[in-house]
Amino acid sequence: MRGHSGKARVELERGIIMRHEQPNRHILVVDDNKAIHDDFLKILQPQVEPDVVSRTRAALFGESSHVTRRDSYQVDCVDQGEAAVMLARRAREEGQPYAVAFVDMRMPPGWDGLETIERLWEEDTELQVVICTAISDRPWEEITERIGQNDKLLILQKPFNSIEVLQLATALCRKWDLAHEVAGQLDELNKQVDKRTAELQGANERLTHTNADLIRIVADLEVAQAEILRQNDALERLASRDPLTGCFNRRAFYAQFEQAFAESREHNTELCCLMVDIDHFKRVNDQFGHAVGDQAIQAVAGCLSAGLRLTDTVGRYGGEEFCLMFSRTTLAEAPDLAERLRTQIEAEAGERVRAASRLVITVSCGISSTALGARTPLELIDQADKALYAAKEGGRNCVMVLDPIIAGANASDQCEPQVRRITPRVSPSPMSR
Repeated sequence: MRGHSGKARVELERGIIMRHEQPNRHILVVDDNKAIHDDFLKILQPQVEPDVVSRTRAALFGESSHVTRRDSYQVDCVDQGEAAVMLARRAREEGQPYAVAFVDMRMPPGWDGLETIERLWEEDTELQVVICTAISDRPWEEITERIGQNDKLLILQKPFNSIEVLQLATALCRKWDLAHEVAGQLDELNKQVDKRTAELQGANERLTHTNADLIRIVADLEVAQAEILRQNDALERLASRDPLTGCFNRRAFYAQFEQAFAESREHNTELCCLMVDIDHFKRVNDQFGHAVGDQAIQAVAGCLSAGLRLTDTVGRYGGEEFCLMFSRTTLAEAPDLAERLRTQIEAEAGERVRAASRLVITVSCGISSTALGARTPLELIDQADKALYAAKEGGRNCVMVLDPIIAGANASDQCEPQVRRITPRVSPSPMSR
C-alpha cells in the first residue's frame, strides 16, 4: 500500500483531530471538464446579490447593503486522478484533510474514477467519496465488485442539480466531522483508560508489595507466637514441676487433685490416694551426703513415674515424700498398684544411685479412698497419711491401706476406718552399702 507508514499515519491522524476543532468544509473535485469545476464552485461557494428590499432600505436609510452568503466550502479542483492524490497527501500532511471528494468516472487519458478512488483511500481512509457518473457509465455491481461495499461511497448521477450537490456536501462533511469527533473522544477515552490502567497497575504493584510485607509479618508473627507458646510451656513446666524430680510440685499436684476429687463426686466414681515416703532418708543424707540424698529422691521419682498408668498422677509432696492419685480406681484395686510400685523401688532405686554402691532404697506407703467418706481432697490425703504413718510404725517397707469397719449390723450404719497391711511380713532388709 502506498502512503504513510502505520505509526506516521496514526500520528498524522491525531494531528488532524487536534486541528479540526472547527467543522471541516474542505472539498476536492476531480473532473476533466473545466465547466464542471465552475458548476461546483458556483454551488459550494456562491455569492447572493442584495435583493430589492435590501437595496431600497439602503437608499432610504443610508444603510449599507450586505451580500449574504451560505455556508462556504473550501473547494479545490483538479482534472486528473494523479493530481488529486497529490493534493490529498499534501492536505493531510498540513493537517487540513479533505472531508469529501467528488470524482468523475471517466477522465482520459489518466486514471479512471475507480482507480482514483482506490488511490485516494490509500492516502486517506476517512475520505468521503461521491462518484459522479452517467447512466451509461459502469453499473453499481461492477463498482462494488471492484472496490467493495463501503459506507464512505455514494453515487451522484449526471446531470445533477445544485440541491443534490449541496445536500451531499453538507451531509458528508457533517458525517466526517462526527466521525472525527467520535475518534477524538475515543482517543481521549483511550488516554484516560491508559492513565487509569497505569494508576491501577501502580496501585496493584503497591498492594502486591504490601501483601508480601503482610505475609512476611504474618509469618514472623506465627514464628513469634510459636516461640511464645514454647516459652509459655517452658514457664508452665517450671511453675508446675519440681526441679529435682520433674514430677508435679505440691501446688500443681494439689490443683489436679482437687479437680479429680470434684469429678469423682460428680460422676460417683472412686478416687484413691497413695502417700509414699522414703525409709530412713535422714540416714542416707548423713551417711552419703545430700548429693546422694538428692539422687535417691530422683531414683524413687523415676521408679514411680515409670510404674504409673496413663490415668495416674504423681507429685512431690515435700522432702522425701510423694503423693499419687489413682482416678477411677477402687479400694480393692489400689493396694495391688501400690505394692507393685513398692517392690519396683526396692529392686531398682538403689541401682540408679551410682554415687553409692549396694545402696538399698525402700519406701513406706499408705492408701485411702473416697469410699471412706472424705469430704475434701485434703481430708483424703490426711487419711492416706495416717495409713503411711501406720506403715512406718509397722516396720517400714510396706503398704498399708485404710479400710472401713461396719460399726453396726446394717451396711448403712456409720463406717469407721482401720489400717490393714498389704505387704507380707518378711525379715527386714538392712539399709546399707
